[in-house]
Amino acid sequence: MQCAERLYLSGYLSYPRTESTAYPKSFDIKGTLQEQANDSRWGTYVRELLALGHNKSRGGVDMGDHPPITPMRSAGSYELSGDMSRVYELVVRHFIASVSPDAVWRSTKITFEVEALGDKGTFYLAGKELVSPGFLKILLHKEYGDDADEENEEEVRSLPEFKKQEVITIFNTKSDSSSSAKVNVVTSAAVWASLDVKEKMTTAPGYITESELIGMMEKHGVGTDASIPTHIENIQKRNYVRLESGRRLLPNKLGLVLCQGYHQIDSGLVLPTVRADIEGQCNKISTGDLEKEVVIERAIKIFEEKFHFFVKNINRMDLLFNSSFSKLEDVGKPFTRCGISRRYLSYIPGPPPRLYNKFTETVYPLPVGGEIKQWSGRKCTVEGCNFELCLYSVGAPPRTFPLCPNCFNSPEWSMDINNSNDNNEDKDDEHKEQQIKRVAGKSLTLACPLPDHHPLIDELFVSPDPDSAGIFTLDPHFGPKWRLVGTRDATIIHLPKSIDSLVVLEEKDEVFGCRKLKIKFKEGQSPLEDGGSTSKYYTCFYPTDQLLQDSSRVYHGSERTASSGRGRGRGGRGRGGRGRGRGRGRGRR
Repeated sequence: MQCAERLYLSGYLSYPRTESTAYPKSFDIKGTLQEQANDSRWGTYVRELLALGHNKSRGGVDMGDHPPITPMRSAGSYELSGDMSRVYELVVRHFIASVSPDAVWRSTKITFEVEALGDKGTFYLAGKELVSPGFLKILLHKEYGDDADEENEEEVRSLPEFKKQEVITIFNTKSDSSSSAKVNVVTSAAVWASLDVKEKMTTAPGYITESELIGMMEKHGVGTDASIPTHIENIQKRNYVRLESGRRLLPNKLGLVLCQGYHQIDSGLVLPTVRADIEGQCNKISTGDLEKEVVIERAIKIFEEKFHFFVKNINRMDLLFNSSFSKLEDVGKPFTRCGISRRYLSYIPGPPPRLYNKFTETVYPLPVGGEIKQWSGRKCTVEGCNFELCLYSVGAPPRTFPLCPNCFNSPEWSMDINNSNDNNEDKDDEHKEQQIKRVAGKSLTLACPLPDHHPLIDELFVSPDPDSAGIFTLDPHFGPKWRLVGTRDATIIHLPKSIDSLVVLEEKDEVFGCRKLKIKFKEGQSPLEDGGSTSKYYTCFYPTDQLLQDSSRVYHGSERTASSGRGRGRGGRGRGGRGRGRGRGRGRR
């Protein structure tokens, strides 16, 4: 659809989001065909069609707004490329075929009565041959229809002439026990036939494709051309189905159990009848046959009755889920404390990873894409939160940040909501959409999981990051290897190994916006001129302090967490020790 919309905006195709399946009386079929007469791919066929006269398209419905999707102008074979070229060719060939002569087949079916060893049996022989290809010539199809049926008795073949009541001798077949080859003995009869046994295994039908689902939704009156893609996208987001190769939709366990549960309680919640009925009522509003208020009142009454009936029988759904899925309280191990109930939250590694409070039955999705560890009982400093904190490490080499499970799932501290939007309803919708993605494990977090202005991040803030929109924070491991990590960029600043302790002070540089550091060097390893004998501590602003700059090392890593294999990626291990690879993995500011 995206390709079709780009072709529409470029003037190659008509409006693609149309529900019309018949050309209006005013549509210029001849002029549209003439646009394609000089194309090297189908121009010869089009000129012949124009000379003989095109057919009128039969069937379909003209909705009156837009014609069926048709070509608007010619495009040379090298004018378009990739998917846009394929979509354009599909539309053009289909349009030409829709006004072309019919394809003509001759079908033959023969009935045989066979008698052998005192038993009688009836057999059938079917075949067909193409008399006139018609529109199949431009579609480049051998046959026409939905999916080709491999079990179809009518094979494409021509059959000999038979006479009614004619007796035909069967062609004898003997098998050589030492070989799989067959020895055939022909009788003296002028006309003969052979019988072969074809062995096959029954197979389950394949999963439906996206286009087949769209056809079924249209057939049963579910959705419109504009809303059907959204419905299919939603069932993927909610982890009911997944899209596999060949655009086939495979149901996930969650989707299957939900459908089975709905069927047990109320089949109308799954079958398309209720939805189709309501959409049919909405169509009658547009034609003036029904009042909007009447339709709304009726729909609300239907759903209210179904809701109360479903709640009354919800135990059937619970039984089905309990038998198909493990209970969350039976999975995972105690991890961190909840700031509300003061009970331990169970860590479920997933995917997707999450924390679960079995006492309040609350689920807290965790970021996907990194590693999550406990952090020595520290609590969130946000007022009213008090959740025990975790550590979230992401990238290679890993950058570590504090993580509050409650704040990560709060719309107030969400990284994915547009805070400049003043519409609270829009913010709520964005938050719900993000929660669905997190629960389904579809949203990767490859940077700091909390915003830079969150109190936990601000507490560790050292300086702005000039190469990104983020900041540098002190690694929350607090030594013995002291580092500054970028919140929005995969950059790590390795501070001197001679540092014994480091504290981020509240004092800020008004020009650079950085915080002052209070550093204590290891005994006998101070880089100061007096060896640290004058003062025990050294205070400085990192970006402006030349001594600290000269003894620090900047490393540009990767956003992705390293896999189990060892490769030669960006910022990887090379000659010269850990993190000292040549090229882009090493640099100084």
